[in-house]
Amino acid sequence: MKFKIFAVALLISSGLMAQKIVKPPVVELQRFKPNVTSLVVKANPLTLPFGYLDAGVEVRNQKTGWVLMNHSYIGGEASIRTAVGANQYAVTNSYVRFEGAHRWYRQRQSYWRGNRERYTGVYFTAGFTNYSYTNDFYFDDVNFEYVILSPLVESSRIDMILGADFGRTRNLAGPESLMYWETSWKIGYNIGNRLPQVLYGIRFNYKAN
Repeated sequence: MKFKIFAVALLISSGLMAQKIVKPPVVELQRFKPNVTSLVVKANPLTLPFGYLDAGVEVRNQKTGWVLMNHSYIGGEASIRTAVGANQYAVTNSYVRFEGAHRWYRQRQSYWRGNRERYTGVYFTAGFTNYSYTNDFYFDDVNFEYVILSPLVESSRIDMILGADFGRTRNLAGPESLMYWETSWKIGYNIGNRLPQVLYGIRFNYKAN
């Protein structure tokens, strides 16, 4: 009887050990630790040929991050940077803006996903914009274009933008690489020109420490 009990216990123990050997270990790849602060350098060099500067830093851990960015445009007057209100036609010539933001990250760690994350944030942007405008214009319904009736007048304004930021990060060169990239949607309101703001961004990140 004792031999049978010993044999059954040995069989159960061997089965559990076999499961441990066959079952692959759970792999958790953590680029950021919960209570360790890291510095991340952020930029998008792809925008430089078009006259945009988009660069800054982020101080973050696994769950939260503080971002300081510089968003500037020095490309000159361009038709794609036109804002039309009820009584004003304005073309942006240049601007300098500084952004402060806070983010909350949600990790999705697995062997295949690496350190893919999603985040939600709030941001505040302040700066100034140089632009040209006119109040004497109309829309041509035949040619579907705005017709300017008087010369544009140069001016400037103070910009303050409040909004929310929704994005995700992905690995750029493997799960343990210090380089990764992010994409995001930013939805806000510019108090300076009283217009909403919807932007889609791509940014490259380097974990400095």
